[in-house]
Amino acid sequence: MRSKHNILIWGLFTPLLSLALWLFSVHTLVHFMNLLFYISTILTIIFFIILIVQEGVLDPTSYGFRRLKYQLSSQKHRDALEKDTFFKPGQVKKDQYFITPWVITGFVCNIIYLLCSILISFML
Repeated sequence: MRSKHNILIWGLFTPLLSLALWLFSVHTLVHFMNLLFYISTILTIIFFIILIVQEGVLDPTSYGFRRLKYQLSSQKHRDALEKDTFFKPGQVKKDQYFITPWVITGFVCNIIYLLCSILISFML
């Protein structure tokens, strides 16, 4: 039930937002398709960034920079950071990550709208 609710919300959000912006501008199909393309592109990028952060893709990079800072620090500063788990981490990534389902649903819906707007624009 909850996944159907997410699909309904994200399935209607992008077209309704495009329609609302379209009502305040020129009323042509081409302009509506342009708005749908822009909004779905922006939302796809936002959802992709959220998805990357939630999956922990950037954790190994952060781990590497923190280890490098620890290795390049002076001995006096290194002794102070010895028990700090942030600057001297023990593992690269967490054991598991929690990805909220609305992010994946919103990302997939906006990818579909992005592809549909590209296909329809070629047909016009």
